[in-house]
Amino acid sequence: MLLVHRDGELGYLKAALAECSGIRSRTIVVEGGVGCGKSALLAAFAEYAEEAGATVLGARGMGANPEKYMTVLHQLNAQLPSGGQPEEAAADPVRHLSDALRVLSRKGPIVICVDDAQDTDHASLFQLFQAVGREPRTLMVFAESLHLPHRDPVIKTELLRQSDSLRIRLGPLDKKGVAEMVDGRIGGPHAGTVVDQLHRISAGNPLLLRALIEECCRWDDAVTEPQPLEGGMYGQAVLTCLYRSGEVALQLGHLLAVLEEVATPALLARVSDRPSAQLDHHIQALRGAGIIDGLRYRHPAARATVLADMTPAAREAMHRTAASVLYEAGLPSPVVATQLLLGRCGAEPWQQVILRHAAEEALTEDDACRAIDLLELALENCPDDERRIEILLRLGLITWRIDPAAVESGYLPELIASMRAGRLSPAAVSVLVRLLIAHGRIEEALEALHQQGVDQHSAPETESEIAPDVAWMWVRYSFHALEFPDEGPATVPGAVPDGADPRIPGMPRLKSSAETLLTHDPAQWVSAAENFLKVTPLTDSAVGSLCSAIKALLFADRLDSAWHWCEQLVKESRRRRCPGWEAVFAVIQGMVAVRQGRLADALSCIELAQSVLPERTWSVLVCGARAVLGVIYTEMGAYEEATRLFDLPVPVDWEKSIFWLGYLRARGCLHLATDRPHAALSDFLRIGKIARRLGLDHPLIVSWGYDAAEAWIRLDEPEQASELLAQQEVKKLPSNGRSRGIALRLRAALAPVADRPLLLGQAVELLHDTGDLLELAKTFADLADAHESTGSPNRADAARRRAWHLARECGAGPLCWRLDRDGRIGALSTRERAVLKDEEPTALAPGKVTQAERRVAELAARGRSNREISQRLSITISTVEQHLTRVYQKLQISRRDQIPVDL
Repeated sequence: MLLVHRDGELGYLKAALAECSGIRSRTIVVEGGVGCGKSALLAAFAEYAEEAGATVLGARGMGANPEKYMTVLHQLNAQLPSGGQPEEAAADPVRHLSDALRVLSRKGPIVICVDDAQDTDHASLFQLFQAVGREPRTLMVFAESLHLPHRDPVIKTELLRQSDSLRIRLGPLDKKGVAEMVDGRIGGPHAGTVVDQLHRISAGNPLLLRALIEECCRWDDAVTEPQPLEGGMYGQAVLTCLYRSGEVALQLGHLLAVLEEVATPALLARVSDRPSAQLDHHIQALRGAGIIDGLRYRHPAARATVLADMTPAAREAMHRTAASVLYEAGLPSPVVATQLLLGRCGAEPWQQVILRHAAEEALTEDDACRAIDLLELALENCPDDERRIEILLRLGLITWRIDPAAVESGYLPELIASMRAGRLSPAAVSVLVRLLIAHGRIEEALEALHQQGVDQHSAPETESEIAPDVAWMWVRYSFHALEFPDEGPATVPGAVPDGADPRIPGMPRLKSSAETLLTHDPAQWVSAAENFLKVTPLTDSAVGSLCSAIKALLFADRLDSAWHWCEQLVKESRRRRCPGWEAVFAVIQGMVAVRQGRLADALSCIELAQSVLPERTWSVLVCGARAVLGVIYTEMGAYEEATRLFDLPVPVDWEKSIFWLGYLRARGCLHLATDRPHAALSDFLRIGKIARRLGLDHPLIVSWGYDAAEAWIRLDEPEQASELLAQQEVKKLPSNGRSRGIALRLRAALAPVADRPLLLGQAVELLHDTGDLLELAKTFADLADAHESTGSPNRADAARRRAWHLARECGAGPLCWRLDRDGRIGALSTRERAVLKDEEPTALAPGKVTQAERRVAELAARGRSNREISQRLSITISTVEQHLTRVYQKLQISRRDQIPVDL
């Protein structure tokens, strides 16, 4: 038997045995915590005594069977040498044992070992002392657990009264002892950190240490940090110690696992309904055994194993009792709510309040999952319909942080049904409308407004044909932090506000600008939108507003600013562990990147959104992501990937969302790119039909008219295309530079050949300032064809090269191939880059292009005149000419149309 670091204690016992070899008798009490090696020490000593020629008898206190009288004597009598008289032992066990010991003592010393002495009864122990009497050459060794109360309080005093008695206390192993046990169990050298970790978890308790070594260490493993698991050998050893410590200690262990860090002696006494003094003894015993440190388990695996030992019903009942006690004791809401959550109770009014308050506190720490769990429990037990709706709305906002699909499938159906049944208050309808708009469900949002009694008469008048409902609703419900003259902030009764403050700087300007975004010049919106993004924190109620503000920047062609804010909000969402928000902003960022012509970056954004959303979700956000991804694949020339994307099944709910318009447009673009103009036209016209029905027929929201006109052109139906473009112009809707540039490009395709270069030149000028490199590349490509048709090959070549460089920068493979089928432009570009990278300049190339020269050359390559360049860079025309001359020399070219676009 392996006995580690107990040489001193074993030496005391051997010395006592030597003394008893003469005529003396001794009594020794070995005490220590549960699992500290008392039984092992007794076994090792018994083995030694037997080898030394002593008669060894052993017994154990049987606390689990208190009805058995004098159990210790019965155990000892059963071990006496054969030849005894069983009838006599049964009739008078004391006398029988006394007579037998008298006979045995003549042959040599006698050793009587009694383990778990605290579990013996006084009568049995008293009879043992009576049987032994002052019989010479007898050594009695008792082992008892330190701090654990005796089954009979008189026993401890009785042991102290014995003459020639000695107490040996077994403490835990120190780090040296732990190292010895590790070496003895598995051998080989071990790092000091491993020994430190083993000592910290086991507290030097030999039983726990052995279990840890067996579970976490192997001969062939290089263990750096032991990690016991729930239900593993270490956890089972802890559980064994609790069971061996008695019923009260086991209940205490369960309570400590339930209360965890909030456990105090007073709370333990109230929850267990036991006296504090009784629990104090057991707390000391568990500490002495190394099971707990203070009032907490030394490792989570121990706590998890103890919790698993309880039946689910018993565990939930204990959590419910603990929740009531903690609530009455005035502990914070999150602490009480944890017990309510684990006890699955929340029907009482105070429990509902605690759960909702704790959910809001969890949100302050960005723990949305916990907040959702708490509110789900409150919802499950809520008996009141009005409060149930409040909780549903709050859950809808919070769950959007994690999984937008869960909002659509879990909460919106019941909310919509309640709205149609007329059970929602005006404030609740306002929140529901925001949720519906956030999920692109415009028809149901309008239905909710109609249920509330809001119609077009209450909306501001517009100067366009866009439905007034939409312009008004977009402002009122996308920017709900605003104060409107006819109402206060729209909040759900009982909900805790999360940061929407009508006094935020810039809100009045934001309101006035937002009201004119869809009906006037979008440029008026930019400064107000950027100010809104700067001062508005990312909260549940503000996330929709922030999305709308970024989209407004997109409408106004402020692509760099829109990208910046998307990037910032994606990072913040990731930092705050909100994958739903992260996906929302990543999809918008992908839209911005497509507009910028950064197809590779756009693809990364959509892949990010797909990676953080739960698998197999059918959220409308997936519809939006799939629409952007379809455009990316199409522009990159990945037609097979795009086709597979659109062959995937489509949920019915997608067709009720505004994101469906983007999906149809992306699919139409694929049809157009793969020479299926009829199918493309069908999708584009379907978009127009839906947009008109929803009142969304606006070029800034959905540009179906331009797409359909391009499809008509591909079908060689110029009259149809011209009529469609004319309809767009008649509406006199505000547009941005991008939409006007696209319109001019399409007009050029319908115009006489001689007029096309002028129209396309105007389109290029408009698109230059929008940041849409992909659309600019397409326009340059059409301009090259127009110059070719009008007999201007040099201009055609310059435009074609610019288009090719832009297309290559965007990653638009099909457009590059269309522009350079013979590879001539690509080869020339390679030679140009070699000149720029030449490390040994020639006489005609005294150095590389400087930054100042590069800025001038890039503007010249994009068609700017010298005067325009001087105005843009605030330099003189003479300086522009000098820079261009040096660029010509360094690149060994002679004309500005030979300047590479990617300089």
